[in-house]
Amino acid sequence: MGEQLRIRRITAYCLLAVCAMTVAMIAADFAGPVRPVVILLFVGTVPGWALISYLNVRHLSVTWISAVGLSLSISIVVAQFLVLTKLWHPGPAVVLLATFTIPLLVHHVLRSRPAEAGAR
Repeated sequence: MGEQLRIRRITAYCLLAVCAMTVAMIAADFAGPVRPVVILLFVGTVPGWALISYLNVRHLSVTWISAVGLSLSISIVVAQFLVLTKLWHPGPAVVLLATFTIPLLVHHVLRSRPAEAGAR
């Protein structure tokens, strides 16, 4: 169980970095070749992982497959909403998605911290 918590914590830290890079690139209107890669990485993995990790799936591969599927589903719903409401502004939508995702990732970091030595 301790190894799973360590992996969850490290993954949450890495995905928080992806969130931060995504928001920073959109806010700075960065147009380099790395922007699409970072944003696609965010949209394709981060929201789903932040949600699916609450289920404590035993197999890491199942967690990631589910995270990608859930992330893509969330992205499709957001995009469909933007199209139907004629509010097609994907940059702010991605920033809003990151805003909802960051607290979930921070919670994963906090709940997967190793137990204190004095707490035993």
